[in-house]
Amino acid sequence: MKGEVQRRWPASPSLHLFREMVNHMAMTAVFLNIDETRVVAALCEACEKLDGTEGEAILDFSPVRRIDSAGVRALVELARKAAEKNVKVVLRGVDVDVYKVLKLTKLTHRFSFAN
Repeated sequence: MKGEVQRRWPASPSLHLFREMVNHMAMTAVFLNIDETRVVAALCEACEKLDGTEGEAILDFSPVRRIDSAGVRALVELARKAAEKNVKVVLRGVDVDVYKVLKLTKLTHRFSFAN
């Protein structure tokens, strides 16, 4: 149509638009080492850090050889908050005995596991 100006997407997006696209694609991951002597405190800390997290939270459980009922309750709370915020929780280096406790308490389906 003569006299009309067609609007087109710019050939190269502006720097502002580029930054906005990158910010949408960025994923923030949380990585925490869990100390066996303070499992509950470390899991509570992980719960707090979920607020600014997108994507996944990775918890290194390699030093943990056993977990008590308070630790299991803290894991339940962590799984609940992660599900609310759509954050995937990865437990890394989980001991066989700890895994058995998580299996008995039916928590294994709420987490991903890595070596």
